[in-house]
Amino acid sequence: MVMGQSRTIRRGNKYFENEEYYKALQYYNQAKNAGEELSVDVQRKIAHCYYYLNDIERAFVAFEELKGNLLPEDLVNYALSAHKNGFYQRAIDLYRKTKQYKVGNQSQINKLMEACVWALENDEFNPNYYVNPSTLLTFGQSFGIQYYKNGVVYSSSSGDKDGNRKVDRYGKEFLNLYYSELDENGRIGEKRLFDENMVFDYHVGAISFTSDQKTMYYTRSVRIPGGQSRIKIFSVEFDGEHWVNEKVLPINSNDYDCAYPAVTPDDRYLVFASNMKGGYGGTDLYIAERYEDGRFGQPKNLGPQINTFGDERFPFVSKDYVLYYSSDGMKGFGGLDIFKAEKTGEAKWSNPQNMMKPFNSNKDDFGYVIDPNNPDRGFLSSNRISSGEDVIFYVEPRNLDNENQNASDEEMLPMGGLLYDENGLVEVEEMPMGGLDVPESTPEAVSEPVPETDPQPEPVTEPVPDLSAFPDAFATKILSTFNGDAIENASVIVKDYNSGQTVVEGMTDQNGRVHLLLPDKYRKEGQAFEISISKEHEYKSKNMIVDIMELEQISNNGISLTPVFDDVVLDDIGTMVIPYIGENITDEGLKVLDKLAAYLLNNPNVVVKLNSHTEARGNKYNNLLISQKVAEKAKEYLMDHGVGDVNVIPRGYGERYLVNKCFRGKVCSDSEHLKNRRIEVVVWKMLGKN
Repeated sequence: MVMGQSRTIRRGNKYFENEEYYKALQYYNQAKNAGEELSVDVQRKIAHCYYYLNDIERAFVAFEELKGNLLPEDLVNYALSAHKNGFYQRAIDLYRKTKQYKVGNQSQINKLMEACVWALENDEFNPNYYVNPSTLLTFGQSFGIQYYKNGVVYSSSSGDKDGNRKVDRYGKEFLNLYYSELDENGRIGEKRLFDENMVFDYHVGAISFTSDQKTMYYTRSVRIPGGQSRIKIFSVEFDGEHWVNEKVLPINSNDYDCAYPAVTPDDRYLVFASNMKGGYGGTDLYIAERYEDGRFGQPKNLGPQINTFGDERFPFVSKDYVLYYSSDGMKGFGGLDIFKAEKTGEAKWSNPQNMMKPFNSNKDDFGYVIDPNNPDRGFLSSNRISSGEDVIFYVEPRNLDNENQNASDEEMLPMGGLLYDENGLVEVEEMPMGGLDVPESTPEAVSEPVPETDPQPEPVTEPVPDLSAFPDAFATKILSTFNGDAIENASVIVKDYNSGQTVVEGMTDQNGRVHLLLPDKYRKEGQAFEISISKEHEYKSKNMIVDIMELEQISNNGISLTPVFDDVVLDDIGTMVIPYIGENITDEGLKVLDKLAAYLLNNPNVVVKLNSHTEARGNKYNNLLISQKVAEKAKEYLMDHGVGDVNVIPRGYGERYLVNKCFRGKVCSDSEHLKNRRIEVVVWKMLGKN
């Protein structure tokens, strides 16, 4: 097989062996695009490349497509990919298979299985906050963000497209420090280079300031003797005009990395992450006393209350000395979750608590910082919108005086495939096997791949279908678009889309939740459902057509129903749909806006939301930005016609809510895709009412 490989594949394999996964993937894709048929071994390597590049969505898809050809050593990354995509039941099946074939660290895998069970049982979210994406572009990755004077400092690339961009081993552009002013609403303004003295050849970021903002600590990558690179923490001082006098801290070493510095609010300590020997896992959190003369005490590990077998990163200590940080080794939703720990002594913290949703999702969530002037506001970073792409998010309280800054409860539900399971669905020890189609034999025997040309022996009995890849239930929450309240006793009917036969039906409980088990015969590839939700005389019915693999996304996002209003005209307003093409509202859409403007001018107490949506094509993050931009255009049009600012709330949802079967990966005509590109008018509230 090796002799038959092309030079391109061989070069890709070489980079793969050297853990240069981005370059390896480039060569594998080059071979594929040239028409070369990729062997199963190369396809396996591609799946692992995606995983190590943190492109978890593509990794999971790649592993799924190879189910019958994977080896036991693939199981751990396969299971982690399912876990980080929010497919917790699937992940548990795969983690159990690692036990069968004795691969991976079983002590750690037990903790990961416990985390999956925890995630299935904890789908509630903190109702007091919104977490919404900013439009700030950091070009693929974030090293966090920090408040500074009247704005924020963060890492970003220049965004130049001159073809000479330098990238790291993960294919990401090297980042430098930038600064943006914050407006009166806390929104990030245009960026500019933070300081010309702070431009480096490699990554710089993860910064922290002393309380007087005259000393800054930051992380940057440096070359060490032998050609390797290390991550080290540096300090600089502000001379009134520039940041000068760079020093490498004595806590660093050429034998390990130090990163993510965080100065305590009293300036006495520096908390940071390091993979130095003697820790509990990958990177642990340490603390070092900071002396007035610039020296530092001996670093001390924060201990097993804070650190785990996984990675702990991005510490932040608030004014009240609460430690916030991210970890992927504690019970969470997958990837890095944000935790907070209470101060229990001098430079000690314990009892870490998961911040829950919407702070966390099934992807990486990190870099949480709090506004020094408003403890209810802040920022965090996450790749929850698009796997492998970090975005900076606003953290905002729900009960703002200016409702125009608020979003609906449907926005509060974070992205990812979370299933509601009120009965604790998973019994780890009693679960039947599912998942990987690995031939049954001793672990030693299966470690060798079966040649692709060898036929498999005919089974004596009909094989049992593997159902673990498919959701076993339709579970979600039904909310009112008007006030976000849960809707009790709403009827939910799930039908087979092809036959029209009712598959399962039920009613929502007092919390608006519904959990309907799916018969096994409907748990299969290509299964489509028609879902109808209604509550007669009180809410407008909603119908949707979804693929079985979309059920978990609906479970995560929730479903909203619009109330039926006594006012006939008001009721009609709630059915308005404004079409647009590209980023421009059509002539038909402008006529709808004219009608809406006339009504709002005559009824200035009514507040509407303009919920903008796109089709599921192109870049997900760009779709989100486009939908928000068009919603804001519609609001500007209404305001130009005399409608008040407080009467309209523009909200972009990207491709999250589709009206037909044209979800990502399905072949549809342009006209079918464009049906999803629309702005829906929702009557949100009456001024003067909660």
